[in-house]
Amino acid sequence: MAAANFSRDVLEMFYGDNLPQEVLPQPIRPNRRLGFELARNGFNHLVRVWKMRAPPGNKDIFRFFQETKNSFIHVTRGEAQDLGSIKVQFGLLVRFYANRNGEVEHMEHYFNKMKPIVINGHNIDTLNNVFNQFVDEVRGEIEAWSEKGSGWVVDEIL
Repeated sequence: MAAANFSRDVLEMFYGDNLPQEVLPQPIRPNRRLGFELARNGFNHLVRVWKMRAPPGNKDIFRFFQETKNSFIHVTRGEAQDLGSIKVQFGLLVRFYANRNGEVEHMEHYFNKMKPIVINGHNIDTLNNVFNQFVDEVRGEIEAWSEKGSGWVVDEIL
């Protein structure tokens, strides 16, 4: 304890009074927001990964995004306001199925083609466009698979 006081005294001698400064925001409590849960939280609460557990039976990606878009944007906007500046990357886990020789095969694919984007107070209004861009990329990739005759069909959004 004496070393901490000595360090503070030395800093105050060179830099003036050490007034309490705004430090990093406190961790989010509770760790749920609009159906999202905080899946990972590290580096003194600066790296946060939020996950939404989609209700079972969601097969229509377009409808899923329409129903959850406001939740995604709300959580992202809240993080930007809490931290001041964030790097955003959306992802989507989808299970597909295909009938091959009378047997049903399943495959899970994680879509995260979008490059991370920095969101802060200056461009927070672009969240809607960023989210729409991600939706377009996912739908385009799924349509490309279908056009190539892969036989994979969306089974469920996970």
